Amino acid sequence: MALVLGPGETQGVNPVTVEFFFEPGCDSCQQVRSGVFPELERRYPGVYTLQERDIGIKSNYLVLVAYQDVLGAMGNEPVSMVVDGREFLAGLPGIQTGLFSALDRAVVRQLQKDSPAPAGGGISPEARLPHRLESFTLAAVSTAAVVDSINPCAMATLVFFMSLLSVARISIGRMWLAGLAFLAASFVTYVAIGFGFLGMLQFLHASPVMRLVLDLILAGVMLVFAFLSFRDAIRYRRSGQSGDIALKLPASLQNRIRRVMKTGLRKRSLVLGGLGVGAVVTVIESVCTGQVYVPTLVLMLKQGESVLRCAGYLLVYNVIFVLPLVVTLALTCGGLSTPALVEWSRRNVAVSKMLLGAFFLVMTIMLVVLR
Repeated sequence: MALVLGPGETQGVNPVTVEFFFEPGCDSCQQVRSGVFPELERRYPGVYTLQERDIGIKSNYLVLVAYQDVLGAMGNEPVSMVVDGREFLAGLPGIQTGLFSALDRAVVRQLQKDSPAPAGGGISPEARLPHRLESFTLAAVSTAAVVDSINPCAMATLVFFMSLLSVARISIGRMWLAGLAFLAASFVTYVAIGFGFLGMLQFLHASPVMRLVLDLILAGVMLVFAFLSFRDAIRYRRSGQSGDIALKLPASLQNRIRRVMKTGLRKRSLVLGGLGVGAVVTVIESVCTGQVYVPTLVLMLKQGESVLRCAGYLLVYNVIFVLPLVVTLALTCGGLSTPALVEWSRRNVAVSKMLLGAFFLVMTIMLVVLR
């Protein structure tokens, strides 16, 4: 129930600041204007001041980010309110149910001469945005790495490599050495490829025209990849035939990878063989895995990350990328049979393709939004 203040009671009470964050044209924002604002004025005339903040304007968005961090209110609602710098109301339902009671509490604080909280907790909004973007970028990079690690290209290659080790009937200890050498070489090579792509993309992004062209090309390619991934998932789920998958390594490259593996494992030193195979196979395989890698690198650049931070993200990405491979190696060395690996890989093709399709769609949207 709202407070009822007599005419003399509002004297000496500083108006409570109500900040209204909105997106132009959103339905919820219009409902607040038509349904909540009139009732607010009827109940609290002269008790509050209303500040409208269009979050399409950078300075207003920065203030919103600061409030969300200080008040622990995460979310992406198109409309929100902050009362007295202390209470965050997110979305239309939150405003409808919480605004008047929040104002009651604010008025009581005013009567008790309790000073309002500074906007955003008194900390510069500009100082908070980099932290928000850093958390956002780390989450996006980690998600992309997970999607890339279950890419059928990567999983099929690992399954074939482990089947070769199993057929060779070498000891468990030597199998571990060969497998870890393969994964170490794959990790280092993939990191090196990442830095190579990153340098090239940084060069292209230096020109606004080239940046626009790159964004348009990448967005178009990812839309095509999204369509092909979803189609692959549907087709494979129906038939179970790998021949129905369009987005995969060409047969010539698959055969080359198999030849490299067989040749490498014939070497006397399984460690050297594993290192060589891991490096060469990772380079060849990047034709497929780069579909996820390159858009992720572009995202880093769009967030304005420093070279040092990009290096850290690349390491995080690649650690996550090789983790499923390490688990598979451990399972194989622990006695998991090759047919079981193959069956597991087949069962997860459709799911991984759906995830890839969703990833490509999300990255396309982010490319457009972050322009």
